[in-house]
Amino acid sequence: MSSLGDDKKKLREEYRRRRDAFYSQLDAATRGLAFRRPPSPLARLIDQAEIIALYSAAGAEAPTSRLADYLAEIGKTIAYPLCVGDAPLEFRRIDNIDLLESGFRNISEPGPDCPVVDPDLIVAPMLAFDRSMHRLGQGGGHYDRSFARHPGAKRIGFAWSVQETDRVPTEEHDIRLDMIVTECEIIQRVEEMS
Repeated sequence: MSSLGDDKKKLREEYRRRRDAFYSQLDAATRGLAFRRPPSPLARLIDQAEIIALYSAAGAEAPTSRLADYLAEIGKTIAYPLCVGDAPLEFRRIDNIDLLESGFRNISEPGPDCPVVDPDLIVAPMLAFDRSMHRLGQGGGHYDRSFARHPGAKRIGFAWSVQETDRVPTEEHDIRLDMIVTECEIIQRVEEMS
C-alpha cells in the first residue's frame, strides 16, 4: 500500500472512532433534531434541484431521514444509491422509503425495479472532511465515480462536526464537494458564496 493509502487508512480509522464516540454520547432528542431541516444555503440549492439523491445513514453516520421527509413534503423527487460492484452508484427513484431493502454492506438500497434517475443534487456521507471541501469516504471510490458521472450535480457532504480534519489526503480522482453540512455549521466553496 502506498504512503498516501496508509495515510487514508489511518485517517479512516481515527475519524470512524471519533464519529462513533461522538454519536454514542448524543441523546435521542439531539439525534432527532440534527439535520432536521436544511439550513438556508442548502435550502436554496434544493429549490433549484428537482431530483435529489440521499444516502441511507448506517450506524453513526449523519442522518438523512428527516431531510427525506422534508423533500417529500415539498414535492422533490428522491433517489437513493444502488451499489453495483465497482461501477458508479446507480441513483434510483424512491416513492416510498419502505421500498428500500438491505443491500451492499447491509445498507438500505432501492430495489432493482426502482427507476434510474440523474440527480441534480447528491448528498454524500463521509468519514472525514477538510475546509478545502475534500471528503474521505469508506475507500471504495463509489461517490467519486458517481460525482464524475454526474458532473452537473451539486455535491453536498453530511457529517458530524467532529469529523473535520486539517487536511484530507487526496488523489487525482478525488472530487471536491460544493457544500458540507454538519449539525452546527455550513461550509461552502468560495465560488458558491459569492
